[in-house]
Amino acid sequence: MFLELFSKRNKQKKETEVYLYNNLPDQFRVQVTYIFKDLFGERGERLYEILQIENIYQDLVKCLARNFGVYYLHQIYKHDNYGYHSEFINGFLSEKNIDKTMDYIELAFRVANNIAKSEEYEDRVQYCGFDSINKHAIDELNYRFDEHALGYQFVEGQIIRRDNTFTHSEIIKPSLEILSRKRFKGASSEFHKAHEHYRNGKNHEALNECLKAFESTMRIICDKQGWNIKSTATASTLIKVCFEKKLIPLFWESKFTSLKTLLESGVPTARNKLSGHGAGAVEKEIPRYIVEYAINMTASTILFLVEAEENL
Repeated sequence: MFLELFSKRNKQKKETEVYLYNNLPDQFRVQVTYIFKDLFGERGERLYEILQIENIYQDLVKCLARNFGVYYLHQIYKHDNYGYHSEFINGFLSEKNIDKTMDYIELAFRVANNIAKSEEYEDRVQYCGFDSINKHAIDELNYRFDEHALGYQFVEGQIIRRDNTFTHSEIIKPSLEILSRKRFKGASSEFHKAHEHYRNGKNHEALNECLKAFESTMRIICDKQGWNIKSTATASTLIKVCFEKKLIPLFWESKFTSLKTLLESGVPTARNKLSGHGAGAVEKEIPRYIVEYAINMTASTILFLVEAEENL
């Protein structure tokens, strides 16, 4: 899909596949600016009349500046009028905070996605094939993350960390795809928030959102199946109903005696002991590896429950 130059093919492979999180190579940043160009074009190009390029960059700049708590994304624009397109691009290239750099990318893709769905641009978007442009841009962004061994991926509308390739491809991504279904909208929002908190180092909040997503998934399944549950049902109650209604086959209990224990004491226990009730005056510190484990556990459990329901 993307050109494999001789210099890339001949580049010595790293012996260990360790993802980087704390540094974004200049080459990667420049490559991403080409992706921005694919998404929105540049002033004076053919997409300008269709998508009002400078207005789009103005919205991007104002949104980021407001949330970053600054007046300008790049100091040069304090005295000179170079336009919002240039301010956005140069702000992105010079931003030293990795999380804020990811904000540039994620926001750009969100805006592009909104444009593709906008009724205002419906005819013009179809004419230009904007949906295919977005897909190609996402594919290239993820390719660039891989190319530079960066531990991020753009999945279901947001950038997530992927500390473990197998977990990401075999558990996290399929779970996100399942949660993208309309009836799981609430659980999807909660699981995405867990990832966002995890990326921002908000460990307590991440665990709480994991539990919410876990409970919401079970509650949605119970409601669809017509199983009588109270709106205030806790994770323990929901798990019990799922076993009683044979969402989880009974014969599995004899073969996998730890399954019920895992579901009952996994995500809820992690949350209750470390983040939830009785935290006291001094909030307990939650190690990052605990949060990562809870997110992976939540994802695998959601994936299992939904696939089990499909086989009822």
